[in-house]
Amino acid sequence: MLDDLEANAAGARLVNYVEIDADGWRFQLRVAAVCVWRDHVLLQGALDGDFWVLPGGRVLPLEQTADGLVRTMRWELDQEVTVERLLWVMEYVTPMRDRPVHELGFYYAVALPESSRFFDLTHDHAGVERGHDLLLRWFPVDALPDVQLFPDFLRTAVQQVPDSPRHVVRVDGRPRSVE
Repeated sequence: MLDDLEANAAGARLVNYVEIDADGWRFQLRVAAVCVWRDHVLLQGALDGDFWVLPGGRVLPLEQTADGLVRTMRWELDQEVTVERLLWVMEYVTPMRDRPVHELGFYYAVALPESSRFFDLTHDHAGVERGHDLLLRWFPVDALPDVQLFPDFLRTAVQQVPDSPRHVVRVDGRPRSVE
């Protein structure tokens, strides 16, 4: 069944992601790639602002999050990746475009194949998301505290990748304890 969903979505690229868009609020499920190479991390310029995010995207109904990340990287970057392991699960509640958004994000360590065109640290790379050009760039991991990277916990978290998955909660950009 999922293969049919992906095949139909891949052909038309008109898909219904796991998200709820209601009066006054929004919920979205997101997956993201943490690709670290030679003490650099690959970031994507945001489509809707002057900031950076990890490459990734939305999940289809019935799709496992790791599979959604592989599909997204294939669709948007024309790049196969190997999902290595889950690093963080993040609940992020913040206002966006004048309404509250609750994002549940799964952040995975990924590896690129040896032949990847993305291994060139000297210039920017391109991708496409929903018909919009994407800008991808490698940033030194130790420079991330000075980069407009969102969610902001990544500015320091990528410098110390956890050995086991961590649950991160941010409400309006502030850390929240997890009981």
